[in-house]
Order: sequence, then C-alpha cells, then structure tokens
Amino acid sequence: MRHISHLKVLLAGDLVGDLGVDARGLIYFQYAVEWLKNGFDLSPDTLAFQAAPQLSLEPQEFGSLHGVFYDSLPDGWGLLLMDRAFRELTGWQTHEITPLDRLAYIGSRAMGALEYQPEIFKEEIANTVDIAQLAHSAEQILQGGTPEVLQQLQIQGGSPGGARPKVTVALSEESDECLSGFQTLPQGFTHWIVKFRAREDLADLGRIELAYARMAVLAGLIMPETHLISVQRGKKTESFFAVKRFDREGNKRLHTLSLSAYIYANHRLPSVSYETVLNATRNITRSMEEVRKVFRLMVFNVLAHNKDDHAKNFAFIRPEHDWELSPAFDLTFSSGLNNQHTTDIAGSGNPTLRHVQQVAEKCGVKDWREIVEEVRAATNQWEIIAKALDVSKSNIKKIGKVLMEVSQRL
Repeated sequence: MRHISHLKVLLAGDLVGDLGVDARGLIYFQYAVEWLKNGFDLSPDTLAFQAAPQLSLEPQEFGSLHGVFYDSLPDGWGLLLMDRAFRELTGWQTHEITPLDRLAYIGSRAMGALEYQPEIFKEEIANTVDIAQLAHSAEQILQGGTPEVLQQLQIQGGSPGGARPKVTVALSEESDECLSGFQTLPQGFTHWIVKFRAREDLADLGRIELAYARMAVLAGLIMPETHLISVQRGKKTESFFAVKRFDREGNKRLHTLSLSAYIYANHRLPSVSYETVLNATRNITRSMEEVRKVFRLMVFNVLAHNKDDHAKNFAFIRPEHDWELSPAFDLTFSSGLNNQHTTDIAGSGNPTLRHVQQVAEKCGVKDWREIVEEVRAATNQWEIIAKALDVSKSNIKKIGKVLMEVSQRL
C-alpha cells in the first residue's frame, strides 16, 4: 500500500479544499474556490482565507499539519487503536505513518464536522453496538491482547481524543438501545461518548465524573447532557460515564476547533496560561460574555482540583455564523503533572485568590469575585452530590479533603 499524498477536505458534503504533501514532506492546504465564495474560515487568524496554497502556521508543530486538521486526529487511546490497525493491515510501524495517512484512516469519523477523502480501511459498520463487549475488548487491548471485536473497537473508538478508553455511539432516549454513530441516525437516537476505565483508574471513576458534571452545572457552566450507562459484565454491574456530543445535532455535524489547534499549543506539555486562554477566546468569539464563561471554567478547574486542564480541553464551536466557547468537558478530579495545573493561573500551578484576581483584571472580568463565590458554593456540594451517586465513602472523603484545602487557599 502507498502512502497518501493528497486528500480532499469536506464539510457537510461540500468541498472545503485540498491537502497535499510535497517532496520535502511539507503539507500544503488550498481552499476550494466555491468554499471561498460561500464558506467560512476554518481557523480564524491562523489559517488564511485565501486561494493560494499555504503551509501550516507552525510547520514544526503537529508533523507539518495545520492545527485545524490535526484536531481531527485522536491522541492516546485513539492513536493506540489506529497504530495497531496500520501495523496489522500494512506492516507499517508508528514512525512510518504520515499525518495524511492518519487523516485518511479517520475519513468520515473525525470529531467535529470535517471529513477526508479518500478514506482508507473503510469497513462495513455494524448497526448495533454492545457496550459491555467493547469495554471488555478495551481491557484486552490495554493488556496487550487481541479481542474478537477489534475491528469494531477500532471503528467506534478510533476518533475520540484523550488517554482513557472510550467509544462514540448513538443511544436511544432511554439509553436501552445502542447503535453505531457512524451512520444516519434513526429518530429518537443521539450521539454520545462513553468512557471506560484505564487500568490505573478508580473503580467508581464514572460516578466521580458524573458528580463533577453536576457540580459544574451548579457552578453555572454550560455542560452537555451526562449520565451513567450500567452494563452487566459477568456477575457484576459496571457503570460508565456517558456524555452527549456537542459537535452533533441529530445528523448535523458542527465544526469545532480546540484551543491547542487554534494557537498551535502542545497539549501534552504545560504550554499556555489562562490569560492566553481568555485572550484567545476574545479573539475568536469577539464576545466578552464568552470570556466570562471561560473564566468561570478556570475557577471551577481550580476549586474542583481538575489540574488536567491542558490546551486541548478548551474548544470553540461554530453552530451557525459565529464562534462560541464549546460546552465544558473532561471535568474530573485530577492532580495533573506534579500536582500542578497544566494551564497556569498568573504563573502559578497552585493559585491563590490573588492569582485569580490578576487574571480577571488583565482580561477585563469585572464580576470575578461573584463568579468565584458562585463556583465555590457549587464545589462545596461535593459530598452531597457524590453520596447521591453512590461514590465510595473513601473517595468522597479523599476528594472532599482536597477540595476543602483548595477552597481555604482561594
């Protein structure tokens, strides 16, 4: 099999443009003429809305791929499945797989609205999905095994980002039927992501993440719909956290752009500050209200001890004609790297109220004190919310102790 040297980029069936690689391995993108007439800039400020071919703004980042297209690729879990598929079907090792090869593998299964053609390794997608079976298969993969449903796992789990095993599916209104999300959905079904546990994760991690989602709603954050999916695995019942996809409205795909892709920030390293996040939000949305939303998210991450707040955990969405901050996602108890926030708050990885105030003053958030107290009131409900969701007593106590310490420092 030959490596991919050219791809067409589509959105809602319309040709957006073309990606191609030159003899030096540099990747160019060129907008289609019709898209320039009737479409929009996929990444304002960092992708020129012009007819001429253009290189990535930062060719040294993302393997020469433009940030907005790099967003279509998974990391962690999805890359593990993708690399295994390439190895089994072509014999290629990880370093031999090019960015365009990877986009062609993703094809029409990317998060967000973009699709890529030609699509390689396109397999017939099973209509029904067995969550319990896929969860078991994910465990086998993490242990180095080869599950019987590997191909289905590679399809359903091959596009989400993040390190934890997860799958994209379509659920019925009562969540008692589960279909593949990579087909036209029948009436009554919506798109969801279901998260499994990694080997090192807490047994009740799904319940903890649901508790965090409910705290976030109390704190005034915009959140997608969330719930637990309980499945029978042998003699025991296991509950997995499920979150409704905000990049889908029925069968309509919504264009999304992560902060990482927008400003070319490496999300695997502490590379940005919250001041950068707020300023980028102002630049792309042109809205102070959206800036206040991301400031509230910052305060929640601090008070809820969610330190895995890297550049890919902030995103923007374009539902109609204007950009806005996406609903919040990946909110859970996390100690990050060396117990420091990945995105710093006025230079600090463990901020005080003074650091929060400095960010607010620099970015023009005048009601910052009210926001802090509103979020604090929500995170103070941890024990009540966690008990109602049957989080273990030991984890309620452990997390509650940390949240109290953070609250006292802020």
